[in-house]
Amino acid sequence: MRDFFSLVLLILKKDFVIETREKLNLSYLIILCPTITLIISIFVQSQAIFMEYFLSILIITLLVNQRISRQEISTGGELILIGAPFDLSILCFSKIIFFVILSFIIHLIVFLVFSLILSMNLNSDLIIFISISCLFSIGLSAILTTFSLMLERVKGEGQFMLILVYPLIIPFLVLAHSSILSIQTMTSMEVFESFSFQALLAFDILLLTVCPILFSYSIRR
Repeated sequence: MRDFFSLVLLILKKDFVIETREKLNLSYLIILCPTITLIISIFVQSQAIFMEYFLSILIITLLVNQRISRQEISTGGELILIGAPFDLSILCFSKIIFFVILSFIIHLIVFLVFSLILSMNLNSDLIIFISISCLFSIGLSAILTTFSLMLERVKGEGQFMLILVYPLIIPFLVLAHSSILSIQTMTSMEVFESFSFQALLAFDILLLTVCPILFSYSIRR
């Protein structure tokens, strides 16, 4: 177990060193997040501000994730670390963690934009909002990171990642939608005890366990 986390931290360190040196992803996020958020707020005239918020997060995550995965693909179309002497599930897990951290930055930027243009006010809903945001980011990162890494390796099929992954995120999005609806209608304790929230938590744990194993099996096969 110690070796597992040591390797995860080593790959994470590599990713952060690359990001600190090139700053491409952060620059991309700074431009993309406000742009998508403004488009959603203008063209989706909804009274449910939290739905607009999480829709913005979903679209930005779909666009950013595939770009992140390309950092692990060589010019020859192979995974750079495919020959490394460790299980590739470690690589997948570390990339999921890396994207979860980037997702928190996405949430922060989108939240600031929504606060400025729509006066997004949380008050007593802050704990619920943060909890659902974390579960939403973890689940989405696990699904998209795993499948974008798998499909980027297949020449000519990377551009179809968004289409192929849609059916796989439907159960996750249904649970997330039910949890988001409860932000303004339930107390914190009622949300935490609700079926949708607990199912979303269980779904995230399942994804963090299954996705790296599925990735390692499919690549090594």
